[in-house]
Amino acid sequence: MPYIRKANDDDSRDIFDWRNDELTRQMSHTSDFVDWNRHSGWFAASLTNKNRLILMCEEESTNEKVAMVRFDVEGNRALISINLSPKMRGKRKAKGCLSDAISFFQKSYSVVQFIDAEIKSINIASQKCFIGVGFVLSKADADVLYYEYAPSNHSSFSLTNPNIT
Repeated sequence: MPYIRKANDDDSRDIFDWRNDELTRQMSHTSDFVDWNRHSGWFAASLTNKNRLILMCEEESTNEKVAMVRFDVEGNRALISINLSPKMRGKRKAKGCLSDAISFFQKSYSVVQFIDAEIKSINIASQKCFIGVGFVLSKADADVLYYEYAPSNHSSFSLTNPNIT
């Protein structure tokens, strides 16, 4: 069972390393390598941005970091993204992290009625993960698929998890 918490300064290096991983860059909308100074500025600003929430998902038994889930809020919508630790790929951890992160997010941002995801069409694993937690395809472009999730329609993901802090 994953443990969800808000990101802090100690997570910056891990998120930097995961972001610059080759496969992560291929699956991201922006595939350029990000240098440390640019990342550090972005990360520090993100931690204080009231319209952004960065959550860390950790393995409960080992406290090993599994993924970062980010929400960017605009009005009654939020754009979500997940970045799995390269060491955690293929271990079936993403879906649990995603659903528990959504539950955590809902407690702080109840005004959000829809959560959107933009996934590259070549990223089959991410598509399956998002569909698995209740996202539905709303639009498709040549390279990007757009998914939508209505938290109020998914009360099963609002269950209280004692491992969410």
